[in-house]
Amino acid sequence: MQKNKRKRTIHPASLWTLPSAGLLLSLTIAPLVMLLLFSFMNRNLFAGQPWPGWTLGNFTRMFQAEAFWSLLWKSLGIGLLVTAICIVAAYPAAWAIAKVVRPRFRGTLMMVVILPFFTSQLLLIYAMMNLIQTGGIVMTALESLGIHGNSILYTNTATVLVLVYEYVPYMILCLYSSMEGIGDNLVHASHILGANRAKTFINVVFPMSVPGLLSGILLVFVPVVGTFVEPNLVGGSNGMMVGSMINTQYKDNLNMGYGAVLSCTLLIVLCVIMAIISYGARRAQRKIGGDV
Repeated sequence: MQKNKRKRTIHPASLWTLPSAGLLLSLTIAPLVMLLLFSFMNRNLFAGQPWPGWTLGNFTRMFQAEAFWSLLWKSLGIGLLVTAICIVAAYPAAWAIAKVVRPRFRGTLMMVVILPFFTSQLLLIYAMMNLIQTGGIVMTALESLGIHGNSILYTNTATVLVLVYEYVPYMILCLYSSMEGIGDNLVHASHILGANRAKTFINVVFPMSVPGLLSGILLVFVPVVGTFVEPNLVGGSNGMMVGSMINTQYKDNLNMGYGAVLSCTLLIVLCVIMAIISYGARRAQRKIGGDV
C-alpha cells in the first residue's frame, strides 16, 4: 500500500511574517555574528586602516586583564543589587495596582508608572543629579531637618539610585501583567483555609507571578550590567563599570577587536546567569506548587 503523502503548502498569511522575521534576523543574529568575527581581528575595520588580519591575541589580553574582571564582578554586583531593589519595590506596587486600587484609578496609576518613558534617558539622569547634588532639593531638605551629610553624587551609591529610578517601572509593569491574571477567588480561598498574607504570597502569588518576575529580571539585570551612561555621569572617578570599559575601547581607543572580545565575554556571562536564574525560579515555582 502506498502511503498518502501530504503536500506541504505555505499558507499565504504566513508570508506576512517574512518582513518581521527578516528584520529580527538582521537586527539580532547578524550583529552577533559580526561581533564574533570582530573579536578575531587585529585592527579596526572602520578606522581607515588596512584590512585587518586574524589573531587570538585579543582573547589572551582579555584573560590577562585584571581591570576587566574586576569591573565585570563590580557590574554584576551592581546589577544584582539594582534588580533586588527593583523586585522589593515593585511587588507591593504591582499588587496594589492590580488588586487593591479600584479599577477606575488603575489607568491613572499606570500612567504615573510609565511617565518616565515619555522623556529621554539623559533628562532623567540630569533630573536625579539636580536632586542629590549639594544644594539640590533633597540635600537642602535634609539640612533643614538637621541632617547634615555629604552629597552622594559621583559615588557608586548615586549610580545605584539612578539605575533603580530608571528601571523600577519595567519591573512593575512585568509583575503587574502577571498579577492581574491571578483570580481573586484564589487569594480569598487561601485566607479562608487559614493562610496569612505571607503564606498566601509564597504559595499563591509568587508562583503565579514567576513569568512576570523572570521578564522583569531580564529587562532590568541585563541592561544594568552593561550600562555605561549612568556610571560616567553620576559615578565619579571610581564609578566605572564594564560597559564603560567596552565603550572606551570602541570610542576612544578605536580597538574594535578587543572591544568585541569584551562584549562577547559579557554576553556569555549574562546568558549563563540568566539561565541559572530562570532554572532556579522555575524549580522554586514547581516546588511551591505553581504552574510549570
